[in-house]
Amino acid sequence: MEDVAQRTLTPMKIRSISCFVGILFALIVVIPALAQSENITTADRPRPNIILCMTDDQGFADVGFHDHPVLETPNLDRLAERGMIFERFYSQSPVCSPTRASCLTGLHPDRLGITHANTGHLPAEVVTLAELLKEDGYATGHFGKWHLGTMTTTVRDSNRGGKPAHANHYAPPWEHGFSVCFSTEAKVP
Repeated sequence: MEDVAQRTLTPMKIRSISCFVGILFALIVVIPALAQSENITTADRPRPNIILCMTDDQGFADVGFHDHPVLETPNLDRLAERGMIFERFYSQSPVCSPTRASCLTGLHPDRLGITHANTGHLPAEVVTLAELLKEDGYATGHFGKWHLGTMTTTVRDSNRGGKPAHANHYAPPWEHGFSVCFSTEAKVP
């Protein structure tokens, strides 16, 4: 008789099945679609606008388009209405810096040495999402809290910037593919 434990779907089995389904989807749907579109030049294809909004301490339902009873988020609601919403987005960490690092690079934050809030920096050799999009002709910008390295080696700021002990953590957004920046090393209230 078969052991009941062998029939139970463990998290590892579920991940394996999900991975298999994803690969199967790519083989059946995505690759043939790309093959059919190879005679269309990149310039002929419509290009979507990409806006990645990352907020600290905001819950999944803390927006109007998820029917929050109190919070009003008309601009986010409008973006959600006119765009695409990804509702199964998992971060690599419960704090800001490692999450930002993993989202921008696709790498686990431990590989980057960014394991806690406002520690480490993005290494120069790591390719970011902004760099890839910029190569493809997109305008790129970073607005808000950076926390992926210091943005100055000379001016003292409220965190690590301008302090000799942290000069090796100089890694501003403009050196990681962002053409326009309105960024801060400090917390944004």
